[in-house]
Amino acid sequence: MPAKSRPEKSSWFLGWLWKIALLLVLVVLLLGGVIWAGRWGLEQLRGKDRYEIKFAAIECNPPLGLTKPEFLDEVWYVSKLPKQLNLLEEKLPQHLREGFALHPWVEKVDDVEINPPKQIVVKLTHRKPVLAVKTDGVLRAVDGFGVLLPKNAATQNLPIYDGEAKAPQGDGKRWGDPNVEAAARKARK
Repeated sequence: MPAKSRPEKSSWFLGWLWKIALLLVLVVLLLGGVIWAGRWGLEQLRGKDRYEIKFAAIECNPPLGLTKPEFLDEVWYVSKLPKQLNLLEEKLPQHLREGFALHPWVEKVDDVEINPPKQIVVKLTHRKPVLAVKTDGVLRAVDGFGVLLPKNAATQNLPIYDGEAKAPQGDGKRWGDPNVEAAARKARK
């Protein structure tokens, strides 16, 4: 009886290698298809009204002297964010954080929460006036870091800086005069 020929080891190994490679390609294609379908579905939902909220509907605590609608209108103006916000936008919390941080009353954006079904809550720490500084014949308030507050910031009952101050750099920015900033830090304590 003739001896049976055994398949060569290398052809057996190549056969298994091709099967494993084919299986991996199929798995990658399946996962790619699932990811593509998910993104396509998300894009279909993005334009729907049920996933949009007006900027004016954001919940936040306004600074003293401003109503919530006034404050949100000012934040909207300086941030250049859209009037309608899409809740499914991936970078919405980041855009809101950056937009609110631009307002001169905002010292820090503590948190941005997006809650179902249609709620955005922005938690803020506002600047507090600690010193009044005379510039161009008008008293202007600064916070404890020497940041110039908006013109509507109250200056009553604040200590008044008695030195000669350089012109400020603008609302929401450090005054730019080291003496004013040092006096503000001292008044903060």
